[in-house]
Amino acid sequence: MTGLLTDAVWTVARRFPTGVSVVTAGSGPTARGTTVSAFCFLSHDPALVSVCLRRRSKVLELLRAGFTVNVLAGNQGSLARRFASRERGTDQFDGVDWTPGAAGIPRLVDTVCWLDCLSSQVIRVGDHDLVVARVTGIGADPERRPLLYYAGALHPLQSEEP
Repeated sequence: MTGLLTDAVWTVARRFPTGVSVVTAGSGPTARGTTVSAFCFLSHDPALVSVCLRRRSKVLELLRAGFTVNVLAGNQGSLARRFASRERGTDQFDGVDWTPGAAGIPRLVDTVCWLDCLSSQVIRVGDHDLVVARVTGIGADPERRPLLYYAGALHPLQSEEP
């Protein structure tokens, strides 16, 4: 029954639209990134966010020293796919436009927004780890619309904000 329930949960989860972000961590030759759809704002005061990563993620250990959440724009689907690939090694950032942020952590350019974060807690949850972090810096481009993940595919947001 557990397998059937797990399959049903993921079928339903695919019908829930989420924003797409790339979490970056490390600097120089240790810089890494990974695409996440499990990112959310947890608290206004203090400003806290969370990201959820597979326990086997090569980026997870780097997050403990700080990271940046890069919320992708509707035209950045290729970046989402690039950083979602587990095949890439140390060349993840080759040919990618980015600037060094806090502690040299890569900030992707032309995103909807970015948030610099310091990890405060890591919680084991199933086969993932939930990282709770304090926001230490933020930037946004109000003209950009986000990239969404829905029904197993990437979609640019089509409608205008109210």
